[in-house]
Amino acid sequence: MNNLDFLSNNLDFSIALKKGQEITTDFGRIDFILENYNKDQLIVELETVLDSKSKRDYCFNQILNYKNVSFTDNTSYCILFANETNQKSKKIISDFGITNDVLIKTYSINEVKKLYSSTVERLSLSFGLAMPKPANYTICFLRWLNKILKPYRDFKKTFLNEKELAYYFTSANTTNFKCYLRLALDFEMIYQSKDGFTISNNGTNYIENYNPEIDYASNLSAVNLTNEQMKVLLRVITNGNWTAHKVNIYWFLRFLEVTGGEWIPNTKNFEKHKLDLVNGLFSVNYRSRTMYEFLNFACNWCTELGLVDKIKTSTNYDKVYLTPLGVEINNIFSLDLQLKKNRLNLNFKYIE
Repeated sequence: MNNLDFLSNNLDFSIALKKGQEITTDFGRIDFILENYNKDQLIVELETVLDSKSKRDYCFNQILNYKNVSFTDNTSYCILFANETNQKSKKIISDFGITNDVLIKTYSINEVKKLYSSTVERLSLSFGLAMPKPANYTICFLRWLNKILKPYRDFKKTFLNEKELAYYFTSANTTNFKCYLRLALDFEMIYQSKDGFTISNNGTNYIENYNPEIDYASNLSAVNLTNEQMKVLLRVITNGNWTAHKVNIYWFLRFLEVTGGEWIPNTKNFEKHKLDLVNGLFSVNYRSRTMYEFLNFACNWCTELGLVDKIKTSTNYDKVYLTPLGVEINNIFSLDLQLKKNRLNLNFKYIE
């Protein structure tokens, strides 16, 4: 709903300026305050499907409370909700609007999905190659690398067999160890051979810059990254070698670009229309819990690397914004993919 043309069409209101979004007042949090070219303002309560009585009552109470708020004499009030709402509920909402002098407008969730899809297609054209789909590996933090790499420091060796590498794990056969191993491989900390694992130059630089707490910590995975370790990981994610976990970071940055960082779920069961939108963006079919984990784990990684900041709210959704470093890394990703696309499409007609 950050597309003003789409919003204007559905509200039948020529938006000259978005005066505010998610504005907290003494009478509730206002979704949108919009202004047209005549300086008339429209205060909007944005809702999804309003089939249940509890959701309708909440919506009605919100918009009635908003009537205590105005920033200009020419202020109107509107409920904008999903057209997929059933006919019985639509009639109730329409009657409420007539009785209380509230404008009633609808939008199509399917049209919003198409808008997201077209944005993704446009980004793909701008950024070059199409990327593989993201995948959820249940890796909460990049600092988990501490645990799987520390045996190289302890044993003072550059090559470890699987049993040695799993020194801090119950067994090399556990799912837990395999998740950590995938993380270390994807971030090019180690290389796998037939008999074991060799630490890379990246891995060597990583363990040489451990946080001093590493020697006293009972939980190695909880020790924060140092600035030098962050630099190592940033060099790895921008080297143009797109492993699975790096692809996940790429897709999370795309998610922020498409949504404007306006929301990330902080609860495992979040609104279906938001889940549908992100599934469409990623071309996956995750359940809400899996999507919640993927988005929040990827957000954790980007926070650890200094690419994003999260702003917690009192709602079911927090906000996430790119830092200046995040913008720079995002641009590097885009340039790398564009260069790869250009190499593939290199035109040889000039030498024929």
